[in-house]
Amino acid sequence: MKKAGEFIETVEISNMKKESLLSLSQEKHIQDFFKMNHLDTSLMQEYWVELLDYNDDYHMCEHCSSLQQCPKASQGMKKKLSYYDEEIVLELESCLYGKQWEEKRLLLEKFVITNVNDDILMKDLKELEILKKDLLTPNEKRALAYVRKYEKEQGNQGLFLHGDVGSGKTSLLAALMNSLAKKGNEIGLIHFPTYLIDLKASFSTGDNEYALEKLMKVDFLMLDGIGEENITAWSRDEILLTILSYRLLNHLPTFFTSMYGYKDLENVYTIKKSDSGDKIRARTIIQKMKALSIEIMLDGGQFKI
Repeated sequence: MKKAGEFIETVEISNMKKESLLSLSQEKHIQDFFKMNHLDTSLMQEYWVELLDYNDDYHMCEHCSSLQQCPKASQGMKKKLSYYDEEIVLELESCLYGKQWEEKRLLLEKFVITNVNDDILMKDLKELEILKKDLLTPNEKRALAYVRKYEKEQGNQGLFLHGDVGSGKTSLLAALMNSLAKKGNEIGLIHFPTYLIDLKASFSTGDNEYALEKLMKVDFLMLDGIGEENITAWSRDEILLTILSYRLLNHLPTFFTSMYGYKDLENVYTIKKSDSGDKIRARTIIQKMKALSIEIMLDGGQFKI
């Protein structure tokens, strides 16, 4: 025989459940689920716990505006009601921000070697500042047309963009690399001066992250800041020339950005001005770049990159 306290407790639980079910039945997202699956609302009592759990999760996500604001332990996931085999089932799936994060993660995995931040890697060709300019110079139009065409029809010859700081050369080529990564290609995108520092440091640490072989063999390679590095015989002949020679020999598309055009860059890479052999080595660098890419100067003035 139940004690009075136990009876009162049972009644209280029963009343609480009734109030909860009434409240759940008034939730539009739950009403929509039952209508979509042609279910009788009497099923709510049988699946009260599942519906309660789903409803709490729904409202937790309702006003979320970013993955960083997600208060859940399983960030980027939300609960979903499904109906099959005559049962209501509570499942987990990625929310909008979770899907965006996963898409970004998968895309970034295609950048197999890089030393730049994610903002550069995630540049979108459709959202570049260059597209917001009222007037484009002939060279800007040419560069943009080449990039758009290359996005659709890849070839062996890349692009060599040079111009002042802020001219948009890095953004334009990074956006192209992003588009190529979305098609499943493996990309290398490095700031070349920084890469040389990292590469030299890796010799003592044994770190394979910046291995030269990895850089040489990617499907598409972008070398940013060419000519801005501390130029030595080692950096020029053993590293840069090795990269260019391998990619030219194997028909691997390579892209460059620089403050200098081909002509000025030859002077930059001439370490000993009085040494004819040194001049030849510098000229060889430029000849290989010319074979790998088309030169365009972005001359439309500065704008945000």
